[in-house]
Amino acid sequence: MARRFQAFAVIVVLLAMSATAVADVTTTFYGYIKLDASYDSAMTNDGDFAYIVLPYEDGEKDDEFNMTAKQTRFGVKFDGGGTDAVDMSGVIEFDFYGGGAENKPNPMLRKAYMLFKTSAVDILAGQTSDVISPIVPTTLNYIVLWKSGDIGYRRPQIRLTKAVVVADDTKLKFAVSANRSMGRDKNGGETVGMPSFQGRVAVGTKLVGRYMEIGVSGLMGREEATSVADTMTYELDQSVVAVDVSLPLGDMVTLKGQYFTGKNLGQYLGGVGQGIAEVPVEGAGSTELVEIEASGWWAQLTVKPLESWQFNVGAGSDDPELDEDDTAGNNLEKNTTYFGNVIWTVTPSAAVGVEYAMIETEYMIRDEEETTTESYQNSRLQLSFMYKF
Repeated sequence: MARRFQAFAVIVVLLAMSATAVADVTTTFYGYIKLDASYDSAMTNDGDFAYIVLPYEDGEKDDEFNMTAKQTRFGVKFDGGGTDAVDMSGVIEFDFYGGGAENKPNPMLRKAYMLFKTSAVDILAGQTSDVISPIVPTTLNYIVLWKSGDIGYRRPQIRLTKAVVVADDTKLKFAVSANRSMGRDKNGGETVGMPSFQGRVAVGTKLVGRYMEIGVSGLMGREEATSVADTMTYELDQSVVAVDVSLPLGDMVTLKGQYFTGKNLGQYLGGVGQGIAEVPVEGAGSTELVEIEASGWWAQLTVKPLESWQFNVGAGSDDPELDEDDTAGNNLEKNTTYFGNVIWTVTPSAAVGVEYAMIETEYMIRDEEETTTESYQNSRLQLSFMYKF
């Protein structure tokens, strides 16, 4: 493990040194050190951060305490090396959620991309966040309401973006990307033989003296998966339509959120991580794989009365449409999170935050007589310290 970390550190230093050796290329280190301490009244998945509540018997909750520094993030920005017609930049960014022991975690690549900026269009090539669902809630919990109303992750892609000024303080933004197809097949999505595609159109303007933006985004992709029952291979669609809003309500208050609806979104952290069901074919005595439809939302209200204090309250919910006859083990019927936090900026580079969240996970219980729903709740209290550089 020590050798892996040493190799990681050496690679980062060599990258910075080699960049500075190229004419007009500058490097800037950035990131933060973060400690998260959390108490959960029930067992969760995954502990250091909480997606869902794990089932428990009535009155038999098993609480847990976690403390981790794995969200600590390190990045390098590269600028320069272009021409009069093309501005060049790039980013490499890691955190430490790549597995390994709690006190010996492995680095995880978050972002690694280059950006070509031209007068006609901007071209991004590398790994970064999805085009769909570009805004996220302000949570101390690492997973920013994934599987609880927020969708989208990071993946390799080629992206084109263009901003057009249509009036004073008003812009139209366009983005489209071809992405690495992701799936549950043994090759992680590559056997589908094509990329997935994402796009977004947004309008941004000034409202009450601050910037607001409304966007509509979409996804079209395919996933290849093999049936457990009959080992047949299916190609299944992945699709979504999402709306995102960031709306200032005054000098100190901001409302933002998102709604999505689609199918087969497990690889995009929608459908509470469930994308494919295996259901009986009526009258055929066999089963087939089908896409799980899902919809979800999240919303957050932010109040910032002073430069050093920020208050956030919000909620989110993910609601997949499960089939009672599904034999693939999909049983997460709904996942909802309510949260509130306060973040105190102690110095320009340091902050302390406290967050309370209530997570409720509903499970579909199938038996021979009837199908029922069981609900499990967890109260989570989290304390976070962050030093930014």
